[in-house]
Amino acid sequence: MKCICFKLTGDYGHYRPYYTTSSPTTYSLMPPTSIYGLIGAMLGLSKDNNNYYKDLESANTRVGIGLITPVKKIAMSTNLINTKNNYWVPTNKNSSGPRTPTRFEYVVGQEYLVFITMSDEILLDELAKRLERHCFAYGISLGLSNLIADAQLICYDSMQKVNGNDYIEMDSAVPTNKIEKEKGIKVLSDIKYCKERYVRKFGENRIPLDYVDALFSTNARKISVKCSEVYKLDNFYFSFLT
Repeated sequence: MKCICFKLTGDYGHYRPYYTTSSPTTYSLMPPTSIYGLIGAMLGLSKDNNNYYKDLESANTRVGIGLITPVKKIAMSTNLINTKNNYWVPTNKNSSGPRTPTRFEYVVGQEYLVFITMSDEILLDELAKRLERHCFAYGISLGLSNLIADAQLICYDSMQKVNGNDYIEMDSAVPTNKIEKEKGIKVLSDIKYCKERYVRKFGENRIPLDYVDALFSTNARKISVKCSEVYKLDNFYFSFLT
């Protein structure tokens, strides 16, 4: 199958974990479901009733992501306003006033490697062309709509499955259920290991149906693992999270 690899960058990013609402912390990596939204924005797929997600699921879309730069996070106060009724009245309707200051955690100056494949090659070709021309249907962002992002195509070619019986230095995060249980991770002192759990698939009303635990290095070093599912594209070795 063919696969796209592109670089995703932005000044700030925020990916709120599925298990928190009142404490706006952020993941280090863009979660798989957020990458689906990113692809939908690039292609101009409809957001109504999560149609973009259903279209990409029907196309058997698989996504992977890795770090190019080390993870750096900061917390800043952000003024939130209530726009649920499609308007905003700047009056004191509650004790906190028309704005609600909330501390958000952001990743800063992050660069990612994103890997995309799908069974619908027409849709995949269209995505590759838009990345090459830098012409997206909608503006793209790192999690929140005001956190503008940029994307640059690195390569678009056929990928090959690799024998993962030996240790391989990975360019992406790796699902922990794909790593060999006994001595599957080569632990090195200069690597800061991190594991995050993401929603892998959601159903109606965005109810989580499945999860994936991903292992990666927060200092952007390649982790060496024995993995049952490894692919090669150009000089990159990666796994998919979906």
